[in-house]
Amino acid sequence: MTHIEEENFIKSAYQALIERGVITEDMLSPSTVTDEMLKEFEQEFDVELPSILCTYLKTYCHNICSLRAPIPMDDLASSYNNVMRQIQSMSAQEIGDIEEEKEPYLGAWWCGIFPIPKEDPLRYYRDSMEGFREIVDYLEDNGVTLEDIKQFVPFADWEGAGALCFDMSRKEENLDWKDSDTWQICWFDHEEFDWEDAGYIDENGVVTGEKLLPDFESFLKLYFYGIYDNLYDKYLERSKEAKPDRSSWCDVR
Repeated sequence: MTHIEEENFIKSAYQALIERGVITEDMLSPSTVTDEMLKEFEQEFDVELPSILCTYLKTYCHNICSLRAPIPMDDLASSYNNVMRQIQSMSAQEIGDIEEEKEPYLGAWWCGIFPIPKEDPLRYYRDSMEGFREIVDYLEDNGVTLEDIKQFVPFADWEGAGALCFDMSRKEENLDWKDSDTWQICWFDHEEFDWEDAGYIDENGVVTGEKLLPDFESFLKLYFYGIYDNLYDKYLERSKEAKPDRSSWCDVR
């Protein structure tokens, strides 16, 4: 994506949250994040932030700390997975029209996202980086050092269970949604301290985490755009359950 494409995609993602009734427009304000702040952050942690995350941080300030959305419960990292094809190439309307026998199993799941307050807007990202890097002090004798995890940039708390991170060793130009080894977004369970046993370390001794999504856009499609809303509503209607009040799908600090 170009910078303009990134900016438009992110603004549209927030607009989708408003149109879905998850947030109201007055919960957003122009971002106070500057290029200088981002440069200082990168120097502090010796990391290069992904362009789309920088654009995201410079778009809006807010106090949103978690969002809920319908999420497929299938294994997202399975190669040539039907669910990943849906996320990558289908609209919410097209997904809503999937035949019943081909529907993925959906659950409405929470995901923590980091607030971007007007004052000291990067403090939650800074705290998360520090907390994630401190985990090497608690791992069970697998030789993981700070140098081994410096490529990971946390940006969310997946289902309240651990850090969802960018893997900056995976480059955008090499992404292939059919090959999870190329994916940029991975997850680390915060209750897992034997990373080798958990499969977070590959056969070459490289820390990879559990690959979850190809890119940040996929995350926004799920939690901001709500691309499975229509299908979820259809499922609830078929089950004779009430449609959710989506204003309850947002928590703020």
